[in-house]
Amino acid sequence: MKAERHKKIINLIKGNGAVKVSVLAKELDVTKETIRSDLNTLAEKGIIKRCHGGAFIEFETLDKVAKKEIIQFLECNDQIDKNDLANKTAINKVCVLGSFNVDMISYLPRLPEAGESLLSNKFIFSPGGKGCNQALAASYADAQVHFITKIGTDQFSDYAVNFISSSRIKTSTIYQTENYQTGTASIFVSEESGENIISIYSGANMDISADEVKIQKDKIIDADIILLQLETNIEALKEIIAIGNENNIPIILNPAPYNKIVNELLPMIDVLTPNETEASLLSGIEVIDLVSAKNAAVSIYQQGVNKVVITLGSKGSLAYDGYKYIYSPAYPAVVKNTAGAGDAFNGALAASLAKGKQFSYALRYASAFSSLAVETSNASEMPEDINVMHRINQTTYSQIVTQSPE
Repeated sequence: MKAERHKKIINLIKGNGAVKVSVLAKELDVTKETIRSDLNTLAEKGIIKRCHGGAFIEFETLDKVAKKEIIQFLECNDQIDKNDLANKTAINKVCVLGSFNVDMISYLPRLPEAGESLLSNKFIFSPGGKGCNQALAASYADAQVHFITKIGTDQFSDYAVNFISSSRIKTSTIYQTENYQTGTASIFVSEESGENIISIYSGANMDISADEVKIQKDKIIDADIILLQLETNIEALKEIIAIGNENNIPIILNPAPYNKIVNELLPMIDVLTPNETEASLLSGIEVIDLVSAKNAAVSIYQQGVNKVVITLGSKGSLAYDGYKYIYSPAYPAVVKNTAGAGDAFNGALAASLAKGKQFSYALRYASAFSSLAVETSNASEMPEDINVMHRINQTTYSQIVTQSPE
């Protein structure tokens, strides 16, 4: 009886991402106390996770056979050891704390002028958000990713849960809130140039708390690399940075969208990855070419970060570590949509570094990865690792390394 109820609870949570105690009690026709006891039992076994004042589910992208085996194991053995499910040696692990947005993408002949209306040639409804996109990119780059995010309880929440749980992302923790809607992004893409304009409603992404991050400490410290951006609550961001620093886990921060709070975080960051606009705001130096990018990189480095990687769009990227500059040209690409280029670059960079690759190689891999990503129709479409390696192996490519004059 109890095992059957546990099975139903797991299936309900898998289907909904997060289910309230009251809903489970009503659905299974038992008391709330019984449900709380069941949830505590399942949490002790490592099947689900619980937190004070809320509920979340940790998803693992298992195939149908594996899911069935876990259910059968629950039915026949009520003393399941969570180590049997979680104790698998793995490398190249990336933990991503970040946003999930529903992207609403309009393809236009060109980007409109102020006050101008244009007819859209195509409209796409797609999963997105910098956190989700970067987690997907790292996953497609063959990293084992744990993604931490927060969504609402609106019409988009089921879509979010279903997408994340069935994606290439290995595991995820999805918190839910009734206070805010799931994040959304309105994206306008020029079919002429591939350039874009994006408007973001952060919603539930900004509601994730430091306490909710603390609950994920075991997952965070199990990572080889932590990857972050600024589409999430700053207090939660500070908490995961503190955990990473305490446990000597390298942290990559993509300072987008720019927020001046990032300046006080720089001494705690290993790799900062601004684009030209963000680098200009961080340094006070307008980045318009390679020379100004070098000056901006030095200025940002002097604020305490270990390495700076300025992404330069179609011109590639410039990295600086206090001793040398590494200029990595962009790989040739047939551009369809640049909206996810930065996210693709960051996810691929994190995955490559998590595998233990040299920094210069990771930059090259990220450049090749992002060149393939911009050839797809929307920001959440990511290339396969085998195609990235093919582009690397089939393209004549040279990075330029120069010593810092200081």
